Amino acid sequence: MGIMEAVKKGFSETGKLMNVVMVFFIFNVVIGLVSLPLADPARAGNPGIVAVSIISSLLFFLIFIFLQGGALGMVKDQIKTASASMAQFNEYGKKYYLRILGLLLLYILIAIGVVLLLSLISAGVLLMGDNVVTRSIVAAIVTVAAVIIITMLIYPIYAVVVDDAGPFQALKNGMSAAKSNFWKTFGLFVVLLVISLIISLVIGFVIGLITVPLSPNVSQILIAIVNAAVQSYIPIVMMVAFMGTYMGLIAEKK
Repeated sequence: MGIMEAVKKGFSETGKLMNVVMVFFIFNVVIGLVSLPLADPARAGNPGIVAVSIISSLLFFLIFIFLQGGALGMVKDQIKTASASMAQFNEYGKKYYLRILGLLLLYILIAIGVVLLLSLISAGVLLMGDNVVTRSIVAAIVTVAAVIIITMLIYPIYAVVVDDAGPFQALKNGMSAAKSNFWKTFGLFVVLLVISLIISLVIGFVIGLITVPLSPNVSQILIAIVNAAVQSYIPIVMMVAFMGTYMGLIAEKK
């Protein structure tokens, strides 16, 4: 499956998964509305607000993992059988919960390791002299490393569901698929990123015009709701496109 075919499939199949989009929309609306008072600069130094912010962020993160598992299972069913039952959402959420959590923890460990390694490399380069050339070299190294790492870590979460694998095996399978199809994976990521940015900018411009005559409080609520809609729809489109691509790569390999 080519890049544009994957993108087209992402949008077409997401139209059949609007119940999943709605679940994420409700979740994101709640997060957006809860975050409004917590984001007030006047309360930034309040210990109570800080504590509530930390606890709510952790709670939302744990809920998100469950929703992610449910969505991934539904997307797999839709791609594989053209039929996804919402009755399976909870089952998938529970089935993949610990695997996704374990994979995300592996991602965090990898990120820490990469940051430490890049810091050492950057420090070594800058020891040769802190000037425009060395700074450009450091920037180039960091950019290339970031592109490689992001691309290599796209598929493991889909391998959890498609391959019914644990965190370590999913990481191995996903990175292997990305390595063998690096430029295709990177190209799909870039195309989806550009499309999402364009959609976000257009909607942001329109909603900005609409909220001009409204009061600040109403504007904030409206923006939070619209952002929730965008943040619920686009990720499912990406999920379908990447999972469809990964399933295609696995089928070709077999």
